[in-house]
Amino acid sequence: MKFRSRGRLNPKRWARAVDDRLRGTQFDRMLRRAQRERRRDFVFAWNRGLGDIALGLVPLFDRIRANVNGSRILVFTRPDLVEAFSLTGSDAIYPIDGLARDTRIDLLAAAARMGVALSPEAVLIADPDPTRWLEGRRRLHPPVLHWQSGYDAHADALVPKFAGETVIGAHVHSETAQYYGYVKDWPVQRWQSLIARFPASRQVRWVLFGNEPDTTFDQDNVVDLRGRTSFLALLAVIRTRCRILVAPDSGVLTAAYYLDGAAPLEVVSLWSDPRQGILKQGCPSPNARLRHTPLVGEGEDVRNLRVDDVATAIEAAIASARPRLEHHAEAH
Repeated sequence: MKFRSRGRLNPKRWARAVDDRLRGTQFDRMLRRAQRERRRDFVFAWNRGLGDIALGLVPLFDRIRANVNGSRILVFTRPDLVEAFSLTGSDAIYPIDGLARDTRIDLLAAAARMGVALSPEAVLIADPDPTRWLEGRRRLHPPVLHWQSGYDAHADALVPKFAGETVIGAHVHSETAQYYGYVKDWPVQRWQSLIARFPASRQVRWVLFGNEPDTTFDQDNVVDLRGRTSFLALLAVIRTRCRILVAPDSGVLTAAYYLDGAAPLEVVSLWSDPRQGILKQGCPSPNARLRHTPLVGEGEDVRNLRVDDVATAIEAAIASARPRLEHHAEAH
């Protein structure tokens, strides 16, 4: 979802909201027409954020499934989003090579180039607007990303099982902050100070996530996976190795939060704007063993979160996770 102003609703948006309330959103009208005309195929173009796949598209997919028997959902997208879409229950995913983020996708042209035969009756959704289409309805279709147990093996080649240690995953940079009108990332120097407070002597192991290893974290209890994982492998490490995840509002946070399957995880999230992401969605995690502690920076600026604030939340998470670790060790 594109960034929206945090100010008051402007007249144009107010008029659109009234129209949506009276006539239904564009998506409502498409869905009603598909039901009347017995259309079954829904073809989506998506070339925006990773996190919005779960936050925005999965609820739309669920509405289609609930209202159209025998529906098929097809997605044209960037190659780097294919693994994320594989968790949504999409029937077919078509990666478009060389597609730059936010470039508009011509669905008919893309299908023709790739030799994909689309039904003439297919509902083409070239510019989804989940922010508008889900207004006031976000809790009706809580997002769920469907994990397969076989994916867990992706973690084995990356991170060993550190017996007796608390493993903390840290997403130290959101990588997409430039697409928003406010600061999303906690300063690197704060991350370095935070990690230094939880050294190996405390039986803590850190695992870093991100696209590029652009900053040195030289503590001896750090495993730096930045730039070394696929999306599924990253989630597998979080599920099978980490007992705590510290992350800003990001696609990684969103995916970890909405992943199904019972896996113990303490999540500490770092925020500027609490009206975005999983806080805006307001839906519980499908993982009943996940506990979430959101921290919002003073003045709605994540840079105002002190190291003390985050360390205190981690101390509480460690206290919660340690009994489970000790019980697991005794059982083996």
